Amino acid sequence: MTLSKEGDEAKESWHTSEKDAVRVTWLRFPDHAYFVDVSAYQLTGSTAMFNHVGDGVILTHHSEHTLRIMDYPTLTVRESPAAHVGGCVAVALDPRGRYLASGGYDSIVNMFDLSEWICARTITVCEHSINALSFSHDGEYLAIANAGNYIDICATETGVPLHRVPALAPSPTVSWHPSKYVIAYCGQTKIREGGPPPVGVISMFGLLE
Repeated sequence: MTLSKEGDEAKESWHTSEKDAVRVTWLRFPDHAYFVDVSAYQLTGSTAMFNHVGDGVILTHHSEHTLRIMDYPTLTVRESPAAHVGGCVAVALDPRGRYLASGGYDSIVNMFDLSEWICARTITVCEHSINALSFSHDGEYLAIANAGNYIDICATETGVPLHRVPALAPSPTVSWHPSKYVIAYCGQTKIREGGPPPVGVISMFGLLE
C-alpha cells in the first residue's frame, strides 16, 4: 500500500500496486475527512459545485458521459443521469431552482428538470464544444461559452437561441451580472504566423447602463 499526493491539492490517493491501479481518493476538510471513490482508473474532474441549499454536490468529469449528484456531507451518490457523449465540462444551476444546465464536448447543452432529474430540453445552437454556462439573475436566460469565437444566449424555458455575441477569441468562461442583463467573458487570441502576439481579452455585453 503506497501513498501519493498530487501537487498542493487537498487530496491524497492510496493504491495497492501499479498492477491493480485501484485508488481511493481522500478529501480532507477542516473538521472531516471523506473517502470518495474507489475505481480502476483515475478520472479528471471538470466541475464541482454545491446546490443552492448546500446539502448536495454536483460533480462532472471530462471523460464521463454522466453527471454525479451527491449528498453533502456524506458524498453518497443520489443520481447519475446520462448527459453527454464525449464528457461533461460545464454545469450551471438555475437561480430559481428549476433547472441544471450541462454542457459537453458534443457541443450540446442539456437542461435537466431538478424535480425529476430528466432532460427537459436540449439546446443544439453551438457548433463547438461547450466551455462554460451561466444563468441570468432571474433565470430567464442562459449564456453559453464555447470553443468558437462567440457567446450564445438562449431562453431558458424554450431553449430558443436569442442572440449570438461575437468574440475576439474562444471564451473559457462566461458570467452574468448578479442583478443586470450583462455578461462578462474573457479569452486569448491565437498565435498567427506573421501576426501580432496573442492578447488576453476581457469583454462585456448587454444593458450596461
